[in-house]
Amino acid sequence: SAFGQGYPTTVGAYQTTWGGGDGQGSLAGTDMAISKYDVSGTFMQWSTFIGGLNDDLPHSLICNSNDELIVLGTTSSPNFPVTTNAFDNTYNGGSNFAPFGVGVQYTNGSDIVVAKLNANGNTLEASTFIGGTGNDGVNTAAGLKFNYADEFRGEVDLDANDNVYVVSSTFSDNFPTVNAFQSSLGGLQDACVFQLSNDLSQLYWSTYLGGSDDDSGFSLAEDNAGNIFV
Repeated sequence: SAFGQGYPTTVGAYQTTWGGGDGQGSLAGTDMAISKYDVSGTFMQWSTFIGGLNDDLPHSLICNSNDELIVLGTTSSPNFPVTTNAFDNTYNGGSNFAPFGVGVQYTNGSDIVVAKLNANGNTLEASTFIGGTGNDGVNTAAGLKFNYADEFRGEVDLDANDNVYVVSSTFSDNFPTVNAFQSSLGGLQDACVFQLSNDLSQLYWSTYLGGSDDDSGFSLAEDNAGNIFV
């Protein structure tokens, strides 16, 4: 998370200008900041912002078989950069949320975002919103926050064909579901688990996972048989 233009970017990177944000108190708002170093850790190969006018945060990232970088995050920016072929290129909104001690404020609520950068960090190959009209991608349940930044857990992983798995949290009763194990919100907040195509244009399946109170999704893994554990 980069609080302003001072974060180092490289010439030719996808986004070299800080997009803006709301922040808290004297802190400027945040953009995602993604930097790649060589194997020695002494040379920055490329570095870029990803973000819109409001606060944006990265939560998890992974490289696919083509060395493209898949980033899972959340945004409060209706103009977060998305691509024309995205599963959802319209921001879905939510309610104001300002977690204590983190320095960010989601004034427009929050959506999950998944973005794919090329190996050189100079092209946004795919990017999509995913969410409903409540807050998505953030853990707003007071009873499920024990460690610093527990509000921003969630994970992205890939299958053998570079299709994208995500686990996160949702407060939306209209979160998009497809071939769902659980097609409706179970309680106040649920975990959500979904799979996107490798070009982020299709939602293959998506489900709530939760009971009658607060639930959150923090981490995900796939076994050799293709089963998903969250």
